[in-house]
Amino acid sequence: MFTSPQISTNNDLNSRSYIFFYYFTIRYKLYNGNKLNLPIFPNHAKTIKERNKLLSKLQLECHKALLNDWNPTGIEKEQKIQIVKDSFENILAEKLNSPYSKFYKRDLQKVCEQFLNFIPKELLTKLVTEIPLEIIEDFLNQFKTSGRSYMNKRRSLSIFFSELVRKDYLQKNPVNKTSKQKIKAKLHEVYSEEQLREVFKFLKVNHYNLYLCALITYGCLLRPHQEVRQLKLKHISKDFSEIHLSGNENKSGKVRTVYIPDYLSKELKQHLFGFDDVETNIFSLASAESFNDDYFKTQWSRAKTQMLKAGLIQENQTLYSFRHTAVVNVYRKTKDLHVVQQLLQHSNMIVTLNYLRGLGETNNEDLKNCMPQLI
Repeated sequence: MFTSPQISTNNDLNSRSYIFFYYFTIRYKLYNGNKLNLPIFPNHAKTIKERNKLLSKLQLECHKALLNDWNPTGIEKEQKIQIVKDSFENILAEKLNSPYSKFYKRDLQKVCEQFLNFIPKELLTKLVTEIPLEIIEDFLNQFKTSGRSYMNKRRSLSIFFSELVRKDYLQKNPVNKTSKQKIKAKLHEVYSEEQLREVFKFLKVNHYNLYLCALITYGCLLRPHQEVRQLKLKHISKDFSEIHLSGNENKSGKVRTVYIPDYLSKELKQHLFGFDDVETNIFSLASAESFNDDYFKTQWSRAKTQMLKAGLIQENQTLYSFRHTAVVNVYRKTKDLHVVQQLLQHSNMIVTLNYLRGLGETNNEDLKNCMPQLI
């Protein structure tokens, strides 16, 4: 019992390439044709093209030999842990020790625990190649209460299987064969100009930290619960004209510089007057200490009840609506997707377009204006 030989290579001639395959669940490597009694030496090649040609030849000859009952037990083999439980726990440990966000790690930890508890106990000690697709589908079907819940769980589980593929435990990711569900966009309805003024006025008097968070979210297009909540004095330039975030301090993962508009600069100067410690969090006003993850969520929940009763906001208007309102205003002013993409730090234009479409900003009216006219 064996799998078809595969090529493992890259574009670096200094890195050794090889052929690999599974023979009775054990993974083997072939770097050259010595074990086949053939003069094939891909890693002696002088060019990438020549090496790829030799690798293909070695792959073909290896496959022929296996078909002719060649026993590869005498060649180099990799002793890797392929047991389901161990493999998942090892991958989780690697992820938890990597510089990912706490939410990413939390989701992976949860899905790992849920999946290992769901599958039959006898499967825990079997090889990962023996996990049936039906088990994966049955596990995911538990979360079909909403498209978002299902797809989030599917994405998290897929990360484990993708790692198994990357480590050569599996040839393909079985999660890719499971069904997808459409995610209904969660509407963060934008504010009108009049609403914006009234809401800011109310928050400034009754919930100042929430007001400041909303003002930064609107004026700088930062995300409130992480990027804004954890802002310190050191992130703000001395003249209060810019905010500087490192790659691990914002969702894009890149160094980010954000312009601070005049109305926000003035507010920050007044709020932070007399504070010199650069580690001071701008909300807790304590050195190197920010409020908990749910701080603004709780604050908004309290303020929202009051504002709904006063008729200041609608049910679908949220803390994130300040960011969405700013995005819509910028797009309406410029009609330039590239500008919006840069402000939001999106990885590509498709993400930005989907973002605007989710806000209902790119719609049939935009297309209508592009229709040909009869002269």
